[in-house]
Amino acid sequence: MSMMDSVATALAQLPAEQRDSAARELAELYALQIDCDPDALETYGPKLLAVLDALGLTPKARAVATKGGGADEPAAGKRNPADELRARRAARLAGAKAVDTATS
Repeated sequence: MSMMDSVATALAQLPAEQRDSAARELAELYALQIDCDPDALETYGPKLLAVLDALGLTPKARAVATKGGGADEPAAGKRNPADELRARRAARLAGAKAVDTATS
């Protein structure tokens, strides 16, 4: 099976959405480049992987989707340190007691 065949099979599993058409075409173009010139794998392989990842067609992308994380939010159980500081500040402003009551 060629790379183009594999990519076409994967793309066929996705719902056809107009907003994804450019990414779909790009994936097909990269796959075609790899099929035409196997030496192009080093150049186009990572690019193809990135497009497939963006379309949710890699194990990594499916794991993120399953855990509920996305590009704009951390995976379940992982918080951004800046978000942690914001939460502490919001609690402090809402009248929560300080951690060290001896200094308050």
